[in-house]
Amino acid sequence: MKSKGLRILISIRMVIGWIAFIATLLNFGKPTFPVAGILTLYFLFSSIFGYLYVNKKTSSDSGNGIITFFLAFDFFVILSGFYSAILSYPKEYAAVPIQNSVFFSIFFFYQLYIGFYLNRRFSTVMGLIVILGYMGGIGIAVSRGTEVFTEYRLEMQTPGKIVLTIEFLKLILLLGKTICVVKLVSFLLDILENNNQRLAEELNLRETSLLKNDRLVTLGTLASNVAHEINNPLAGIKSMNEYLFSEEEAYLNRKDPLWKEKEKQILWIHRTRKQKREDFDSIRNLYKFLPKVELDFLAERCIDLGIDHLSFEGLTLEFNEEWEFVLLWLKFKTVEKANLLVVNAINRTEKIISTFKQFSQPFSYQDKENVRVGDSIRDILLLYNQYFDMGRNLITEIDDSLESNLSESAIKLVWTHLIFNAIQAANPVNGMVKVKVTKFSEKEIQVSITDNGDGIPETQKEFIYIPFFTTREKGEGSGLGLPVAKEIVENQMGRIEFYSVPGNTVFSVFLPIAE
Repeated sequence: MKSKGLRILISIRMVIGWIAFIATLLNFGKPTFPVAGILTLYFLFSSIFGYLYVNKKTSSDSGNGIITFFLAFDFFVILSGFYSAILSYPKEYAAVPIQNSVFFSIFFFYQLYIGFYLNRRFSTVMGLIVILGYMGGIGIAVSRGTEVFTEYRLEMQTPGKIVLTIEFLKLILLLGKTICVVKLVSFLLDILENNNQRLAEELNLRETSLLKNDRLVTLGTLASNVAHEINNPLAGIKSMNEYLFSEEEAYLNRKDPLWKEKEKQILWIHRTRKQKREDFDSIRNLYKFLPKVELDFLAERCIDLGIDHLSFEGLTLEFNEEWEFVLLWLKFKTVEKANLLVVNAINRTEKIISTFKQFSQPFSYQDKENVRVGDSIRDILLLYNQYFDMGRNLITEIDDSLESNLSESAIKLVWTHLIFNAIQAANPVNGMVKVKVTKFSEKEIQVSITDNGDGIPETQKEFIYIPFFTTREKGEGSGLGLPVAKEIVENQMGRIEFYSVPGNTVFSVFLPIAE
């Protein structure tokens, strides 16, 4: 294990320590405060010591056996803290540490932690042990008298009750992390540490043939394998989500087959933040005859879902069946909203995976079809969405009606290079990237990708299409992106141009309009 890999492991341990520190602050005065404090001290101070030790050496002389020991010992510390937290609470509150997201987050990051260790078998085994350890915590809580809700429908959690459906979904998430993320991260680290020199030598030998099919087959196969590892747990999550929602809907149908007709009588309203606070109090006053638990649930759901509480005006305490339907319907609408969020997240992930899969086979310039240029660009923007979430501004002006006859997988590689170059050039805090797709003439589409970075110096402009020439700092660019993009565009019967001054760099790709 080289020192770069050790630094990654130590950094993730540091994250676990900070999570424990936040938990310490949140649990001040609670039974779990000492447990969280001990975890914080252990992970933060041991990580700082390890970081100082590694920084003194150009490469670590620590054997894999020592690292394996600490990986296992860290899990023992986390598990001991988890079990101690459960045991520190009174019996009627024993389910709190399980319901609390802090320990689940620590287990989640621990799986990422072991994923950076380049022993797949150990990482997989420890991932499964993490799941068993979490299940053991549930067993301890149950042995102390915690109630287990085992029905298929969702139920509100209380300090003394575990909803088995929710915990089952957590276990699926941990299992999915074990299957895909651990393998993915260890695989990428293996590429970074063992194959960089070989790839550099291979690229130098192939300067005149950068897009040979065998190279794309290799990279495409890797992307396909990664996509496959992600797709399997994703399919399980999607299937379980659909099952839970359909069961909830079926339950509501059995309770009241005419619920959809009743739903049409419900009024909907948009509230500002101030109105939400005011209406919350209004609901509690208007329906104060309801039991406190049901009243709180009614107020929270009406505010969260955007329901006008006056829809239920006139229902008094005597209307037991009507109130039973209202509460059941509100719970269903909550599940429906959660289902929509999960479905959207899964669809977005599947879109990203689909884009990767397009690179799994070597593209052929003869394998062309009519492609909506705007759609192909949006697929690539989705891959780089995290850069815009961090501070850069993205502006798009895309005419979705424009199509070009080309190889979609090839042109997506062009957008990948150009968009990422613009992202690198733009300031991470307040930079701007603009993507524009317009009709340039009766025969051509113009795709412009603009950034407001420092620009390309005049002395370097004539060299930017030369393989391995880069304006980036050493290690930040290979100098292959623009040569690759230029060759692809020209093989698609298009052309590429650029204009650059400080604060305004524009790369324009011109493609023929599909007939």
